[in-house]
Amino acid sequence: MMGTSHAASGAAAWIALTATALPAVGVHELTPAAVLLGAPIAAGAALLPDADHHSATVARAVPVAGRLAAEVLGAVSGGHRKGMHSLLAVVAVMIGMRFLGQLVWQPGGDAEPFLLGVALAVAACTAPALKALRIARRWGPAWLGGAALGAIAGLLAPEQLTWLPWCLGVGYVAHIVGDLLTTGGVPFLWPIRIPAPRWARRTPLLRHVWLRGGGVAVPVLGDTGSGREKLLALALGAYALWGICAEAATAIRLGS
Repeated sequence: MMGTSHAASGAAAWIALTATALPAVGVHELTPAAVLLGAPIAAGAALLPDADHHSATVARAVPVAGRLAAEVLGAVSGGHRKGMHSLLAVVAVMIGMRFLGQLVWQPGGDAEPFLLGVALAVAACTAPALKALRIARRWGPAWLGGAALGAIAGLLAPEQLTWLPWCLGVGYVAHIVGDLLTTGGVPFLWPIRIPAPRWARRTPLLRHVWLRGGGVAVPVLGDTGSGREKLLALALGAYALWGICAEAATAIRLGS
């Protein structure tokens, strides 16, 4: 899937799992404020698996350094759509966020510490999401928006952000599921690799599901960037926007 599609899927998945103001799965219902803050974070987290590719949105977020980081990640993870698109990567991101969340800054001995690690993570996720969704046309405004949301998150009490690692996990999984629906598939079990045997590659339907390199695909969307993908992205984006508006209305009503 393309970056815009991934970002829309991450936000939509978060809304579906946490929202209360509209029809949703409601696996882990949160307050309107948490739903609203988490939506752009999940959208950005849905871009993270492509950090192994030099032309991805997240790789272009920081000049030079972003591309260098993409080259390193690509080399470590075996290339594009390898280790960064695995279940192992999902676990690593969530655990990494838990450790990063412990990084705080308490200037002048103030009673409430600033959650520096949380602020950095939120800003780093949100800025690429704003750019991918074309809410911000340039990186300057995208980073300003990301920094603003990061500052808001960093000022919240720690117990209010216990959902943050799960938010990143939801967005990350949404990306993997999106790529699963294309012909390229994903290597769920990386670094375990089980290439499709010859008989599987000769079976008309199975050869499109069990891939030569060991990945798995359910290619209902066809190739990346197909018309079907764009229609799905449009539907997911509309659902996410509906959820954001509904939660915002609920927040206003509760605050009045």
